[in-house]
Amino acid sequence: MARNRRRFTVEDKMRILEEARQPNTTVAEVLRRHQVSGPTFYRWEEQAKAGMREALTGRRRDRGAKDREIERLEHELVKKRRIIAEVVEENLELKRGS
Repeated sequence: MARNRRRFTVEDKMRILEEARQPNTTVAEVLRRHQVSGPTFYRWEEQAKAGMREALTGRRRDRGAKDREIERLEHELVKKRRIIAEVVEENLELKRGS
């Protein structure tokens, strides 16, 4: 028997996670109410915790450093391409002159 997969928005997932952690509420009854499996719920919970850890440790701030590194590498690549073009041009001139 094929089951239809429901697609939950981020907001839905957050609401379900918060609802399951309310006092006098069991995770099982929230999962039944929203027709969510246990493994799915705990995967969402782990993903939410990983997102919180990332936000609290400031890893996203390092994106500026990564962007600067990418920009530096792109400039280096342009420089190397120019050098290669010059060497190829000199090589062609030498071949024509002989």
